[in-house]
Amino acid sequence: MKTFKKIKVMAVLVVMVFIGIAAVKQPVNEEFKNLQVLPKNISADSLDKIMDGFTTMLGVDCKYCHLRDKKADTLMFDKDDKPEKEITRRMMRMTTDINKNYFQFNENVTADQVQAVTCFTCHRAEPMPAKLPDPVKH
Repeated sequence: MKTFKKIKVMAVLVVMVFIGIAAVKQPVNEEFKNLQVLPKNISADSLDKIMDGFTTMLGVDCKYCHLRDKKADTLMFDKDDKPEKEITRRMMRMTTDINKNYFQFNENVTADQVQAVTCFTCHRAEPMPAKLPDPVKH
């Protein structure tokens, strides 16, 4: 039960960071390349929190979405060679749209009161959401 609470808190924090980032204008950060959903002016700290949220909520590590450069033994964050990366972008847009259209956020809401759809809503710390069982025949 403690793990579930930690994941829920992490999910709420990621949603709040994402909403906060969208509301604040900052100078463009030239360090990050190929950001298509997240703001181009995102801070390294905010980006790390969001990526850590994916790790927690999807039960994956960085190489699940990011291609590894075998020669340099580093991840190539700007490359789009893995389909999981584009799927993640679509899922980010989907959850943002759902939360924007169906949930109200304001400055008077505390983190434990936030009702929002996150990766964890469906994934439950698994790379793929659980499939529905076959219908029971009556």
